[in-house]
Amino acid sequence: MDILIKNGLIVDGSGKAPYIADIAVSRDRICKIGQLEEEGADYVIDAGGKMVTPGFIDGHTHAELSLLKNRQGPNFIYQGVSTVVTGQCGLGFAPLPEDQFEDSLRVNSGIFGEYRHYAKPWGSFGELLAQLDGCAVNVAANVSHNAIRQSALGFDDKPLTGKALETAKARLREAMEEGALGLSLGLSYYPGGYSDTEELIELCKVVKEYDGLLCTHLRLNDGQIPLTPAQEMAEVVKGSGVRLNMLHYRTGGFEDTKTLFEPFETLEKEGADIHYEYYPYLVGAGLLLALVPGWVQEGGYKKIMERLQSVGLRKELLEAMEARHSYFFGKGQTAVINITKDMYAKEIGKSVDEIAEENKESFSETVIRLLVENELQVGFIGVENQTEELKQKLYEDQYKLFMDRRYTMGSDTISEGVVCHPRAFGSFSKTIRQMRERGVKPEFIIRKLTSMPAQLYHLKDRGLLEVGKKADICIMDYDRVEDMASFSDPRRQSKGIDTLLVNGLPVMTKGVLTGILSGQALKKE
Repeated sequence: MDILIKNGLIVDGSGKAPYIADIAVSRDRICKIGQLEEEGADYVIDAGGKMVTPGFIDGHTHAELSLLKNRQGPNFIYQGVSTVVTGQCGLGFAPLPEDQFEDSLRVNSGIFGEYRHYAKPWGSFGELLAQLDGCAVNVAANVSHNAIRQSALGFDDKPLTGKALETAKARLREAMEEGALGLSLGLSYYPGGYSDTEELIELCKVVKEYDGLLCTHLRLNDGQIPLTPAQEMAEVVKGSGVRLNMLHYRTGGFEDTKTLFEPFETLEKEGADIHYEYYPYLVGAGLLLALVPGWVQEGGYKKIMERLQSVGLRKELLEAMEARHSYFFGKGQTAVINITKDMYAKEIGKSVDEIAEENKESFSETVIRLLVENELQVGFIGVENQTEELKQKLYEDQYKLFMDRRYTMGSDTISEGVVCHPRAFGSFSKTIRQMRERGVKPEFIIRKLTSMPAQLYHLKDRGLLEVGKKADICIMDYDRVEDMASFSDPRRQSKGIDTLLVNGLPVMTKGVLTGILSGQALKKE
C-alpha cells in the first residue's frame, strides 16, 4: 500500500452510519478498509479524532477556463472538493469554430475573465476536456447549448431549424461521444435564449440517446414563450424523455417551496427522472450583460457594442432593460460590480446604485456605460438586502430543499475578478455548518455532497469509500468545519478541512496546498 489512513471515523458516502476504521490506498484506488497494520505503508496519516469522507463533488461550476490559469483550484481544494462539473448554464467554449472563439469569450468575460488571457489550443469538446486533465481536482463537463448553437448558427436571433438544427445535433452527438455528461442550457443568456421549445426537445432527444443529463438555467419569465420557464422544461422532458436537473432552483420570496415542484408533478408520477439543485446563499452572481435584452445581443460582440452606443436606440433600450429585469431595476435593489478587464478600476466593489448616484445617472444608464467602457467585461454580485423576516424564511426553505431526496447542492462557482461571490470558497463548508447546526446527521449530509451527485452525473467509481473505488478522500475536523468566506472577504479559506487526496495523492495536507496535480478529466461512462 502507498498510503494508510488510520483511526478515522468513516462516513462512506452511502448514508450508512459512521464507523471507525483504517483505509489503505494503493496507487489511485482504495485497496483495503478495516483494522489494518502500518507495516508496508509508505505514508501513514493519523486521522484519530477526525472524520474521513469521500471527496466532495461540485456539480455546478464555471471553472473550465480558470482551471487552465490556476490548475490547483484552491477554492475547491480548501473545501474538500475533489471533483467538479463545469460547462453549466449553457456557457462553454467547445465545440466552437475558430472565428467565434474570441467573440464568445468577450461576450462572457464578466464571468470567465479578461479574454486576452486565453488562447484556443482545442477545437472539439474532447480536446477541451483533454486540456483539463492534470488539475488538482477531477474535471467533468457538460457541453453547452450556447456553443452548440454558435457552431451551427452563430449569434443569429432565431430558433434552430432545418440544416442548422441537424448541424447542432451532429455537434451534440460528437460531444456526447467524446465524454460530455449531458447538455446544459442557459436560457437567459444568448445565443441560447434565441431557442424555442421545439429546438430544445430535438436536442434533448440526442442527449436521451446517451442517457445524458439536461441541466437547466431557466429562461426569464418575460413573455418570450407562452409557457412559464418551468413549464417549458416540463414540456422538454415530456417530448424527449431526457433526465433533468434544475440548476439553482429555489424560492426567492414568500412563496411555498411546493410551488417549485408543481410543473413537474404529473411527470414525476409517470416516472420521469427529475432532480433539483441549490446553493446555500440568498443571492447570486452573473453577467451584467444579462440585463440587456436579446435583440441587442444578436450578432455578437461588435453588434452589441454598436447598439449599446446608439443614440437612436437608447430610449428603446432603457425601457426594454427595465421591463426585462424589473426586479433589478426596482427601488432598493442593487448589485456589486466586478470588472474583469481592469483589476484597478475604481468601480470594482461598488454597488450600481453608488456608481449611478456618483455620476447622476439612472441604474440602467449606469449598466450601459459600464458595459461600453469595459468592453462587456463586467460581472455583478448580488447583495443580501432582504428583510430579516424574509432571510429567515429563505434559509428555512433551503433546509427543506436540502432534506428533499431529489436535491443536491452545487456552488455555481464564479471565481474570476478582484471581487467574487463567497459561494466559490464557502458553499460546501457552509452547507455542512448549517445542516450540522440543525442536527442533520453527518451521514445524510455527506451523502448529499458525494454519492448523490456521482450517481446523478454518472461519475463511475467516485463518491463512495469502498474497496476498488478511486481514492478521492477528505479528512476533516467535522465539528469545526465552518465557512469563512463572506461578501466582504470572499476568498477566505474554510476552517476544519484538513487533508484531501485526489486519485490517491495528497493535494492538501493540514490545510496547505501541496502543488500536486493528480486530478483527471472524467468522461461519462
